[in-house]
Amino acid sequence: MRSEHYVILHDSTMEGMLHGVSAAVKSEKKVIGIYAEAEYQAQLFVNEIRINVNRQQAEKLFMYLQKLGGEAARYALNGYLSEDKDAGTHLFLMVKELLCRGGGFSQCYTHDSVRYLARLSQKVAREAHRFTGLIRFRILDNGLQYAPFEPDFNIIGYCSRHFQHRLKNTQWILHDLRRGQAVYWDCKKLQDVQIDREFVESLRQSGEIPDNLLNNSEIYYQELWKAFHQSISNKNRENLPLQRQRMPQRYWKYLVEIP
Repeated sequence: MRSEHYVILHDSTMEGMLHGVSAAVKSEKKVIGIYAEAEYQAQLFVNEIRINVNRQQAEKLFMYLQKLGGEAARYALNGYLSEDKDAGTHLFLMVKELLCRGGGFSQCYTHDSVRYLARLSQKVAREAHRFTGLIRFRILDNGLQYAPFEPDFNIIGYCSRHFQHRLKNTQWILHDLRRGQAVYWDCKKLQDVQIDREFVESLRQSGEIPDNLLNNSEIYYQELWKAFHQSISNKNRENLPLQRQRMPQRYWKYLVEIP
């Protein structure tokens, strides 16, 4: 008799993924995957279980992963932030082994799911580190500082916490155009904000903010920065392949110094 296979579908949130993993671990059914419902494509002979998010169950699982030490909690968080469609499934498979073998299993890189999540986590961490050095804030005409960027992964949380300490006495907005997410720091707390749609579309097309929306000092500083960047560059030692390796070209769009 053929055994029935099931997938658990959640609401695309971090809590939803964690609750899905928790439900799968406890289920007596043969669960073969955890997916965001919005991205899941139906499969033949696979039954679907849709869950309503239970934040208490999600928090309970995450606290368990944190108590284990090692990399388990980081793999869960960065796996979600990677937006990889299979991250939830691999997290489920890793958690099943953790429950049997203990926290040390999160460093067992011979296991396919641990290795998969470790690789995702490394990619997310690497990009977050890159962008803390590549993000360029512009001073708007109202004195507010604004920085657009389009990361591959959902790293606005990592980057905003970095600038919360780096620019703690300055009001700024960090804007992920790819996901339509923006965070505002008012010198006291971080909060989500909405950005004008026309402004966003204009920025997407041109890659730069119109001069009439910039502070006069910002325009002056941009010209100085471009002149400095040009003066220190050596055309005879230009190595574009190495430059793209260290700073991939997809990150260049919002860099002031790139023509």
